[in-house]
Amino acid sequence: MRLQHPNIVRFRGYCHETVWLYTEFEGQKVFAEISEMLLCFEYLPKGSLDVHLSGGSSEFDWYTRYKIIEGICNGLHYLHDQIDKSILHLDLKPANILLDDNLAPKITDFGLSRQFDQRQTMSSPNRVGTLGYMAPERIDEGIITPKSDIFSLGVIIMEIITGHRHYPGVSGTSSEDFIELV
Repeated sequence: MRLQHPNIVRFRGYCHETVWLYTEFEGQKVFAEISEMLLCFEYLPKGSLDVHLSGGSSEFDWYTRYKIIEGICNGLHYLHDQIDKSILHLDLKPANILLDDNLAPKITDFGLSRQFDQRQTMSSPNRVGTLGYMAPERIDEGIITPKSDIFSLGVIIMEIITGHRHYPGVSGTSSEDFIELV
């Protein structure tokens, strides 16, 4: 699947190398095939969004914050609604949003992502992700829907607007407490 959107990091290519290593295995000398692959993506010089969010102040003016939020929303909309089979990111957080020279955000790190049929709800015993950005239903019950990414987006929007990272107690917070926090 080829993803092409201004707010999704572009895949440039890959390098693949296979070497043979003479080593010991279960008491015998054997040749082992060692295969390594390196994925190459576009270079984004402004780094990740999390570097720009720090302790109560943000280096971005309000218009820039709006454009960053808009770009993340557009990228997520593309993943969820504008390709044949939706993709859920499942680890959306500021560290996985890179900024180009113009501070346009690009979503990256699709290591936990899943293709998703909009008509279904998935359940997964694997609750890997980043606490503080994972939806409560995903943490508690392993339920995965597009709303999982939307929850993460909401936390990111709060962080961009306020300039604060990692709201204390977001993970495990009741819905009422979370609304009060907002």
